[in-house]
Amino acid sequence: MRRTTRSFASALCAALAAIAFGAGGASTSAQAAGMEKPFEWPASFVVLGDGYPHSGDACRRLGESAATVNYLDHMAMLVGCPGSRDSAAVRAIVGHQRHARVVGEAEGVTLISISTESAQAGSQNGHGPVKESPISASGTLPCERGNGQTKTMCKFGVVHHSDRSTTVVVYWPDGTTRAIFFGVNGRVVGTAASASDRPMPGDTLTRKHAGINLISVGNERYEVEDTVLSGS
Repeated sequence: MRRTTRSFASALCAALAAIAFGAGGASTSAQAAGMEKPFEWPASFVVLGDGYPHSGDACRRLGESAATVNYLDHMAMLVGCPGSRDSAAVRAIVGHQRHARVVGEAEGVTLISISTESAQAGSQNGHGPVKESPISASGTLPCERGNGQTKTMCKFGVVHHSDRSTTVVVYWPDGTTRAIFFGVNGRVVGTAASASDRPMPGDTLTRKHAGINLISVGNERYEVEDTVLSGS
């Protein structure tokens, strides 16, 4: 009888140990999944905005750099998505945007070219609204906000329009943007929160010094060189 009791107790202890081990393993796996790090974009890419096609999405619009120069087209925008071309983010863009196609992969990023030519042709024929033109150049420029914040460097993208006007979109590190609209004479005609908004004069002051446009928008400060506007 004692032998039977001991056998039963041993079996019970083994079963409890197995359950505890399984729970611990599941907990460890859950913790590992929760600690998964967000994708870090390689320094070789000029990343624009905080998500494409919507803010917070994994994909990003890409500017000109050594990693993208062979994939840029003045009649298309370039988008990069972390992962392979079979990822859900890539399939969502290619599957829902008629003029999107995968053009390459580099450093863990799938590159997608999205043509804007047909959209512009449609708007000229009166069949739809004017679409945003593709960014033709990118880089960094000095930027500053008031309230004691020091001057830093912000990424920017340039859109050259068919009427020879120019829009410079500045990307702040916190994800917000500022669009500065220049007329054909190189003077600022207005600003807005994004390139798709209507330009407004607002609280904007400009002056030029040694080929640099010194622009104040409220407590924001920007330095835009004339070469950025001319594309030279």
